[in-house]
Amino acid sequence: MGSSQSDKTASHERIVRSASARIRRDGIDNVTVSELMGEAGLTHGGFYRHFDSREELIVEAVEAALEHGARRTAKVAVPDGADPVTTIIDGYLSEPHRDRPDAGCAVAALATDVARSSPRAREAYSRQVRRSIELLAGLLPDDEPVAAREHAQLVLAALVGALSVARAVNDPELSDQILAGTARALRRNVRTAGQGRGDAAAGSRRARPPRER
Repeated sequence: MGSSQSDKTASHERIVRSASARIRRDGIDNVTVSELMGEAGLTHGGFYRHFDSREELIVEAVEAALEHGARRTAKVAVPDGADPVTTIIDGYLSEPHRDRPDAGCAVAALATDVARSSPRAREAYSRQVRRSIELLAGLLPDDEPVAAREHAQLVLAALVGALSVARAVNDPELSDQILAGTARALRRNVRTAGQGRGDAAAGSRRARPPRER
């Protein structure tokens, strides 16, 4: 009994992983149950042992795809001597990320599909967007919470937008330029914000009256 349940759990996870990759690569509407079951090494008839409907599978796949992206971003954001924001920008707006949507960020890959999907899928998507904003806000060089959040929203929108456009255009050179140009602009944006904070701190120190002796 235990082995049977373990096998079922493993099969369920295999189906969800396959669906998670396929919806990011091909879009939600282009994923069929028969193809997913075949990729998982299972028969089409076994689908309903795991899910009540295709919609239930899609929602789980969306949640798994978003969680996968969250883990990758959080791992990159761990300090290792490099600036985490620059590392995120360069990794996100890279050719490998552009060329492998099945293994990449679901926030970019699923934006259009999820906008037309179920409330549960949209809530999972919204939850991940909030997490991404909070993570970036904690890494960006803004002292005031509202400014940090707005800056994080700008960076996230630029990352997702640039990646989506770079994938959509049919001109490889233009696609490369969009990735590289947006990455440079974002790095300048973050660097300028950091310099502004340093200048403000220096100005504050200069403005302090001398202590009485």
